[in-house]
Order: sequence, then C-alpha cells, then structure tokens
Amino acid sequence: MTKPILTVVIPVYNSSEYLERCFRNLSKMIGENAKNVEVLFINDGSTDTSLEQLEYEVKDKAQYKIINKAHTGVSDTRNYGISQAKGQYVTFLDSDDSYCENFIPAFLSEIKQAPDIVWNDVINLCKDHFQKIDSETVCLSLMEMVLGISKEKIQEGIASKFYKTSFLRENNLFFNSKVVISEDTLFILQALTKANSIFLSNKEFYFILEEHSLNRFNPNTLKGELEYRKQVQELLDAYKESDKKRIINDRTKINGFCTLIYRYFGPLIQQNKCSINEGAKELRRIAIVRHYIESFNNSQIDKTLSRRYIILRKILAKNKYRGALIIDILFDKLKRQTWK
Repeated sequence: MTKPILTVVIPVYNSSEYLERCFRNLSKMIGENAKNVEVLFINDGSTDTSLEQLEYEVKDKAQYKIINKAHTGVSDTRNYGISQAKGQYVTFLDSDDSYCENFIPAFLSEIKQAPDIVWNDVINLCKDHFQKIDSETVCLSLMEMVLGISKEKIQEGIASKFYKTSFLRENNLFFNSKVVISEDTLFILQALTKANSIFLSNKEFYFILEEHSLNRFNPNTLKGELEYRKQVQELLDAYKESDKKRIINDRTKINGFCTLIYRYFGPLIQQNKCSINEGAKELRRIAIVRHYIESFNNSQIDKTLSRRYIILRKILAKNKYRGALIIDILFDKLKRQTWK
C-alpha cells in the first residue's frame, strides 16, 4: 500500500451493533480512492463481539487495519491513533455515524495549500476558502465558530475536522484523558492556538445518527470539568483582553458549570448520594473559588445554549444554586430521564 493521504481513526468499544453499518458508510465515503486512505480501527478492549466482526470485515482490505489495546477510554484511543497514523492528514470518526459519499476527491482539493487544519460542515459559510491564522483576532474568531458564538459556526465535537499529522505531532497535540466531557472541544481550541492555517468548507461530511451517552453518569465529570476549566483558562491567558476573549471565556464557563449541575450534581442527588443542600453548597464554593460566578450575568451567551442551560444560567445569575438544582431535576423528571 502506498503512503496514504488520509488516516481515519475509529475507536471501537463494544460497538458490535454498529460495525456493519460503519463498514458500509466507510466504503461509500472512500469510493474508488482506497489507495489514498488508511482506516485504523482501534479496539479499546471491547468485551462483546466487536473484534470478531472487525476481523471478518477487514479481510482482503489493505486500507483497513485493526489495532488492539487495553480499555483506557476514547481519548487515549484517539491519541494512539495519532501516534500510529501513516497518512498526511488524520481525522477521527465514530463507528455509529454516517459520512458523505465519495468524499476523498473533495478532500484532496481542500488540502492543495497544505493547511494545518481542515473544517467541513461549516454552517453559514458563504464560500470555501483557505485562511491563514496570523493574528489573535483570527484565532479567537475561529474559536467563536467552534463555540457557536458567531454567525458562521461548526459543531464542537470531533466530527468533520482534519489535521495534518505532522502538525499534531510537532506541537504535541493530544486529547486530554483527564477531561471526560468536552475533551473534543478542548483539543480543537488547543489546536487552533498552534495552527498557522485552516481550510474552511460548507461541504456536508458528517452525519450524527445516534447519541448514546447522555444519561450515563460518570463519577469523573467534576474532576474533568475542573481540568477543562484550567486548560481553557491557561489557553486564553496568552491572549490580550478583548470582547472576543471575554465572551469565549464566559461561554466555556457557563456551559461547563451548567454541565456540572446537569451531568454531575443532579444525578448524584437523584441517586440519593448527595442532598440538594449539600450539592448547592458545593456548587457555590466551586463557582466562587474557580471564578465561574463572573460569567453568570452574560446573557449574550444564551443564543449558544440549550433551553435547560439558559434557564439554569438565569437562576445562577440570582445566586440561587439550590433553585438551579431543583429545576434541573424537574427537567429530568419531565423528560423521564434516568441516570445509570
């Protein structure tokens, strides 16, 4: 096999029910361009039949490779993919989603100027273009796009983003395994601070078909959010004060703090592992000590938030931490959401 242009990294963990569809989607995406693509299926210690299915599907397909490793989570798995990738560019896909058919010819056109990063699926983008990242304003504007603050925007997740492999390695850019929610966003923001150029396209590439983790409680969510907050703050501290920097900081603070309510303290209370008063007391302490409280009055962020988070922000702006928890739990009851 000749050196590929693109390496596709697909973490696999107990994904047996999606793999057949995954191979169909990949085949359509790659089309007649197999020589330009390497697909790394990284089996993250699956305990179902995923490995057997992978071994069956990749027979006689030189562009597909299976890598087995112990279960350490999606971030470590993607990082291993970065270290093993042979392609000029690397992207990360989930096994249970769908991708644009015959995409590779379009991608080859997008990398003619060798950008460090390529984004597809950019919403409200008038024209595809190559962009040098040669000022703080440009970089912060791209961050605003990721966070949904500007008119042009792109989803925060890892989907539809491609990175020059040498760029990631030379800048030691890897996913932070301590962050369990928004690890994708952190990776994207950190990559933007190092990149010299990006290609932006409104071409549809990635289609998220299902969401599987929203009602699963992760006990590391609190530590992960505090690590995320620390990393984002360190990143933004390198920029001079501006309206763009301020709104990015507030957006990540509000979203992160509401996530603590929705994904951590709310579930703990519903599982009778914490009382509402105890949760409210700890939330208040975190808000003050970690400086989240400074962002709660910024209503400009509301257009980027879900209805639940908008309501929570307004309650938090009134210093009502107990009330925020009560409303969050009510949302779960109305949606009949339970936490595993």
